[in-house]
This record gives sequence, C-alpha cells and structure tokens, in this order.
Amino acid sequence: MRLGISALLYNLDDALELCRQIKDINHIEIGLDNLDECIILQKYKGEFKRLGLSIGIHLPMELNSCENIKYIQKSWINFIRIMEENLSEFNIKYFNMHLGYVISERLNKNRIKYLDNSVEFLKKLLEEVNTKISIENTYSKDGDFSNIGYIYKDFEYIFNKIDNEKLCFCYDTGHCLINNSDYIGNLNDKLMVAHLSDNDGINDSHLGIGRGILKETEIQKLMNTNLKYLVLEINYNHIKETLGILSKIKRGV
Repeated sequence: MRLGISALLYNLDDALELCRQIKDINHIEIGLDNLDECIILQKYKGEFKRLGLSIGIHLPMELNSCENIKYIQKSWINFIRIMEENLSEFNIKYFNMHLGYVISERLNKNRIKYLDNSVEFLKKLLEEVNTKISIENTYSKDGDFSNIGYIYKDFEYIFNKIDNEKLCFCYDTGHCLINNSDYIGNLNDKLMVAHLSDNDGINDSHLGIGRGILKETEIQKLMNTNLKYLVLEINYNHIKETLGILSKIKRGV
C-alpha cells in the first residue's frame, strides 16, 4: 500500500515539502479543475520523479456523471480524455471522481434513472481512457440538490452493471461519517483508493485522525483490505500526528 497526501496546485509546493520531510509518503493525489493546469503541472515532473511519488488526479467537483444533457455528458468525457493525453508523461495511476448531483425531488422520484445515467457515462468514459477510474462515496444534506453516491447500494448498482477492471472504488472516511454506509463490508473487492480524514459527523472539515469521531476499529478494518493507495486528505498540520496514530494502529497498540 502506498501512503499519500492530497493537494491542489496552490499548495503543491507545501505538499512536496512534506514529502521531502516524511519519507513514508510516496503518493500524491492532485486536484485539477482546468486543462491549462496540466501545463503548470509539467514543471513539477522532475521533482515527482526524484521523490519517487506515484500520482493520482482528483477530477473537478463540478463533474456530473448523472447528467441528463447528453451534450454536457460528452463534453466531460472529452475533458477527461484530453486531460489524460496532456498528462501522459506522468504515469497517472487513477482519476478519482464523485458521481455527481441531481435536483433532490427528481432523485427521490427516480433514483435508478440517474444511476443509469452514471452507468452510461462511465461505460463511455472507460472506452475513451486507459487510466483507472475510481468513483468516490460522498455525502448529501438534502437541499435543493442532492449528491448521489452516499449509500453503498448506489455503487453496488453501478458495479453490477459494469464489469471492467479499470473501474474501482474510493472510500472516503470523512464523507461516511456524515452519511454512514457499510462500504468496506459491501465493496471490499472493488476498493483501491481511500481518503482518510476525521470530522464531527456534521461538517467535512478534513481533521487529522483522533480529532473527530472516527473510530480506530474503522481504520483497522480499512487497513485489513487490499487497499493500494491511502491518501491523507487532512490539514497538513495534522499529518505527523495522524501518522503516529496510524503506526500504533498497525502495531495493534
């Protein structure tokens, strides 16, 4: 399992400094929102290699796989295909994405319709790109719009419809604390990436482990899976403290 941290372009220099200081960190997941950011990323290519970092990319939060408008759906697929081409020299390990969002009233009336939209989107995307796609659980607070993908059954439905080794699951502990669902118990065989963070069960505040309500038993369950990338999606000031706690959990202290 590779241990990573998350970053955006604005704090990538700080993230790399952490990687220099903490040799156990050998993976980085970078959030990119625009294609021109791929050009900016080029200047870091040598440093990624020097530090021995594998790279994942978090796709834009605006991406919506359950989009009804076909033109927009095709545009997102084309966006990801071009991003893959622009990052071809980086050996990107995966693109991570949320499933998207729907007007709450429509989702409540016909959830399957929007899951089928996601299935259609993902099938077409997997035909267009060679990189693995990890789909991440999220949370929803039932406003005018609702995120989809906050219960394990949404992902179970998708994986039952798509049999493709390039499609995998990303388990976010912080999101699960807000909308609890047994992802590990039901999606263990699809799990490849995890985003590890803590919070109070209300706000996705990306706290270090031990600063919220995440139980160590849940972390133990996660560590006992065949996880390939564990990404600390937390405040950088909490990284060292969290690594100490993870070390104790591994040793069973």
